[in-house]
Amino acid sequence: MEQVQSLLNEVNSKIQSLETAKSLYGEQLAPDFQVFDFVNTSENGLSWIIANLLNPKGTHGQKTLFLEQFIRICLPKIQNNTVWQNYLENLTQTEVETEATTWANQAYRRMDIYLFAKINDETFGICIENKPYANDQPDQLTDYFKELEKRNLTHKHIVYLSEYGEPSENSVKADILKIWHDEQVFSHVTYTKLVDWLTECKKDCQSHSVTEFLNQFIKFIQKQFMGVEDMNEENTVVEILLKDLNNLESAIKIYNAVSEA
Repeated sequence: MEQVQSLLNEVNSKIQSLETAKSLYGEQLAPDFQVFDFVNTSENGLSWIIANLLNPKGTHGQKTLFLEQFIRICLPKIQNNTVWQNYLENLTQTEVETEATTWANQAYRRMDIYLFAKINDETFGICIENKPYANDQPDQLTDYFKELEKRNLTHKHIVYLSEYGEPSENSVKADILKIWHDEQVFSHVTYTKLVDWLTECKKDCQSHSVTEFLNQFIKFIQKQFMGVEDMNEENTVVEILLKDLNNLESAIKIYNAVSEA
């Protein structure tokens, strides 16, 4: 019990120190100011942000950096597939559209993000369905895949962007989804994975303002989808826990006590 109390005292002391620092230097650092508190973070808003980053001609000015890293980190089924090699070598040819109408199969839905490229005699299409909050609509992914088929693309891929698991049977039947997996035409990407993507992109980003935007986007994802309210406090607690194995044992005791309460 003494170890538990000691751990609580140390954590409390560190957190109080952080709060004191915020109080003393708040005007200079504005630690609670978050750009994404003033940004449209609805499904459409997030789709627009991601689409702009993926666009080689986007306002970020980083050319194919974001698209290249997105495919490498989030879409290994494309990155490691030789049939996509021609596209991977010509990413600058990618056209990016948001709210793209499914005109070919006449379902007239809207694909959140659509990437398209025509390279010599080959055509490539990637549909990204962004589901940060809402539930799947009936036959939604099924219709999107039919749309890609109707467009007679040489190579096609469906991306389901959601933190909360793969699409429901409401959107696509399980047996069909399995076929997509087997044929390497479907990828499930989480928002947590987007943090890895954005973090990697920061390493080669040449613009300070864009890098700061990426930092803010990462913080938003961590708070909204990963439950991290304050990274400074979390890092402090983790540092204390990892400093001594006894601290981990005490933390487990605290967790068990809270769970049983």
